[in-house]
Amino acid sequence: MGRPLRIIQNIYPYHLVCRTNNRTFRFNQRQVTRIVFQALKETHEKYDLLIHHFVLMSNHYHIIATATEENLHRAMQYLNSRIAVRYNKKVGRSGHLWGDRYGSCIIDTDEYYLACVRYIYRNPKRAGMVDDLEEFSDSSFNFWAFGKKMDVLLVEDHLVLRWAKRKSQVREFFRILVLNEDIWISDTEVKKGLKRMFFGSADFTQRMYDIHCCTP
Repeated sequence: MGRPLRIIQNIYPYHLVCRTNNRTFRFNQRQVTRIVFQALKETHEKYDLLIHHFVLMSNHYHIIATATEENLHRAMQYLNSRIAVRYNKKVGRSGHLWGDRYGSCIIDTDEYYLACVRYIYRNPKRAGMVDDLEEFSDSSFNFWAFGKKMDVLLVEDHLVLRWAKRKSQVREFFRILVLNEDIWISDTEVKKGLKRMFFGSADFTQRMYDIHCCTP
């Protein structure tokens, strides 16, 4: 079976995920966080990949980003290679750090985008890594929801721009979005949807198929 089609575009945001080899290798958060943050910063500077949201889990990461040029494949290759080389050197290991190719899903900019943001930010709690999401430092949730400093450049998305004139409104918006237990799209639906090429309404999905000459 061939590799799934990779859609390269610079209009809609992506959900990006990459897992360690065999999903068994576990990051030591204290050792890897600085390496990942630095690699994200360098990727932004080199390829102008706009990082909106990210979460670093124990054996994978989630990123929501927008490409300003049709160069996502180059940006992601650069990001993952920087992390792998530096991490291997730091901990004295060799061999492949990452498993399969990174996953990419183009997200509709409506409630599906909101569901995706909420899903990745709640991931550490679902995985039992923390009881309180404010305690999880390897996530941009604390930047958007509580104003905590992050060592990586985060770029405003349309959610932030809606309230950008007042930081207090931005923070309240993200606290309500992530911490409120009410859901409109289940975690199962989001997880399943993000494994596809497109995550959005039926109209959005069909439009993406039509634009990119795919067969649904």
